[in-house]
Amino acid sequence: MLSRRAVLVTTLQALVSLAACTAPRSEPPNSREPAITPAPSPGGDQDPRLTPSQGAGYARNCAGSLPAVVPPTPIPYPGYAQQEPDTGLHVTSNALHVDLAGYRLRVFGLVDQPLSLSYDDLRCLPKVQAEVRLECPGYFVDWATLAGPTIASVIALAGPRPGVATVTLTSVNGYSTHFSLAEAQAEENFLAYEWGSRGEPLPASHGFPLRAALPSKPGSAWVKWLEEIQLS
Repeated sequence: MLSRRAVLVTTLQALVSLAACTAPRSEPPNSREPAITPAPSPGGDQDPRLTPSQGAGYARNCAGSLPAVVPPTPIPYPGYAQQEPDTGLHVTSNALHVDLAGYRLRVFGLVDQPLSLSYDDLRCLPKVQAEVRLECPGYFVDWATLAGPTIASVIALAGPRPGVATVTLTSVNGYSTHFSLAEAQAEENFLAYEWGSRGEPLPASHGFPLRAALPSKPGSAWVKWLEEIQLS
């Protein structure tokens, strides 16, 4: 459990990050469009548009075949918008510790079937893999290969009800971003739990166990340490 002081500090850091990542865009040279490609999920290829009952059964059948995951060791914080030597990626805050055994992604609100998905549940869902461009305008641009289930497929598992207008993504530190349902369900958007060509767990400083990957949005929208998706 994070202390009150730790929560206040991380929340302030998130607000600083938001301010920086909404500054005027600075287009880097040789920009490339991200290419989303299908990647096999544990247990074989499946249709990413699963119904709630199909998704639950697939997760149960897959869980026993998953390789063990060792939570990453946090990398020393190099400073705001500085590059980590180990990952080659830039950071905007200290890493948060999330207990993997107790971690759940909650999907709730105007849905037919609220979800509480463990890390292994997420790993069992069909996934996509993409080389994505993350920009904090005016500060840095990073390219990284990330992988995980699409946001649309996770929302479909919960069964959105008629009238849903807003999707809110919330971090364990309380930081959140909001999108229309259509924006959230865009084909390019997904929830990343792996990075790199070898499919390693996300670094702790980049959102382990789960972060949003939204290629058309600035870095401030890519919620790290994601724990809630609310439909309203």
